[in-house]
Order: sequence, then structure tokens, then C-alpha cells
Amino acid sequence: MGDPPLRGSARPGAYPEKLPRGHIDVVLLEPQKSENIGSVARAMANMGLGRLLLVRPRLSKPELMEAVATKRGQAYLGEAMSFPDLESALAPHSLVVGTTARQGDGRGVPRSPRDIAPELLAQDMGRVALVFGTERGGLANPELRLCHRVVTIPTEGPEYSSLNLSQAVLILGYELLLAAGGEPPPPPPVQPAPFEDFQRACRDLEDTLKGVGFLPEENTGRWFMNVKKILNRSLLTRGECDLIQGICRQVRYKAGLGAKKDKKP
Repeated sequence: MGDPPLRGSARPGAYPEKLPRGHIDVVLLEPQKSENIGSVARAMANMGLGRLLLVRPRLSKPELMEAVATKRGQAYLGEAMSFPDLESALAPHSLVVGTTARQGDGRGVPRSPRDIAPELLAQDMGRVALVFGTERGGLANPELRLCHRVVTIPTEGPEYSSLNLSQAVLILGYELLLAAGGEPPPPPPVQPAPFEDFQRACRDLEDTLKGVGFLPEENTGRWFMNVKKILNRSLLTRGECDLIQGICRQVRYKAGLGAKKDKKP
């Protein structure tokens, strides 16, 4: 058997099963720019959201919209539905979530995307609508009154609260993905080197540092403990111990302290 993989190596295909998000639709109110619609479709494909619903859209440049959406997002564009008013688009939804950066009387109590995401993933929720307002003004008070929940994406401050449509969709979709269990797996745990391999690498390093004058001739071990503390925190693998010894061999060779072909015992 070979050495265990070094820390940080990936396990392809090891992403965990995720809760479905296909019941969560994105509703765009009067989108005016074709590139915004295309980039929203791309973000929805990235995050596995449901259907794209458009209320009184202006589709002036369909070729630009498709180009921005890329191949994955084009499937969302192909199945997108248009509606004459917001109430028609929301009719089949059990839960309607309005997005807004502006706060005030009559605009509801805002929640963050991270806070609201688990509620939207409930299996018995039915269809959920994430409603995004116009590029220029967002959702007005009458439109927010149609919503059961209000969500606000936190930013650095009120003066930085304006987000592009696709940015907002991507952030909400990302929080839903994480809440659904979509975080990539952690790197495989480090398997520390056997004690004798670690000690051999430490002795090799200590002798080399002493040989090049980095450590004093007297009380060498005590001074080397400062270096060994770093190695102890690192939990070196067997491969990393071999690497340290290889570095030591090359340093000794360049310093004229031994042959390059010097091997570990």
C-alpha cells in the first residue's frame, strides 16, 4: 500500500446528497435588461433552483440573454414563463418571499438569507417564490404586501445595498445550497507519520541545521526544540517527513557536508 494522501487532497465525486431546491422559483418583476435575465438564469442553474418566472419582461436582445446564460442557464430560459401581473405569477405558490434592500414602515420585518433558508427547504412547503423587484426601484410597498416573508441581503452599509439581480439571486441560492447540505466535504484527515519516521526527519533536520551553523554547537537540542514545536503542530505525514529529509540531503550537498546520494537509513 502507498502512502496516504497529503492534507488538502480532494476526493472527486464525494459531494453529499442535498435537499431538493427545485420547488423554489425566482420571480423577476419587469426586468428591463436582457443580460440581467440571462445572468439570473445562469445563477439559478449554478444553485439548482426551480423555475424562472417573468412579470412583464422586456426581451429586447434575446441573443444576448442566451449568450450570458451559458448552456446550463439556457435550459431555464427555454422553460421560463411570462405573466401579465405579479399576482398571476404568484398564484401557485404557498410561500412568497420578497427581496428588498430598503426598510421602513409597511415593508415587513426583514430576515437574512441564512436565517430564512431552512424554512424554504421544508419538504411540505409547496412551491416557494423568491420575488425580485425592478432594476431601478426594487419592490414597492404594495408588492411587498403580497409576500409572506421579507429577506434582505446584508451589505457593508446602506450606501452599498444595491445589488445586481443575478448577484442577489446567486447569494440567496448559495445560502439555500448550504442549508440543503451542499457544502463540499472537508479534506481527508491527516494520517500522521509513524513515530520513528517523524523522529528520523527531526534528527536529520537538526543535524543539517547544526552543520550549516544555524544551531549552536552547545545545547543544540534545546535550541532545536523551537523548530520542533512547529513540526509538532503540523502533524507531518510520512510523505512530508521524506520531503524534509530530501531537503536536508540537498542542503548538505550544496554546503559540502555530504554526498548528494546520501540516503536516509
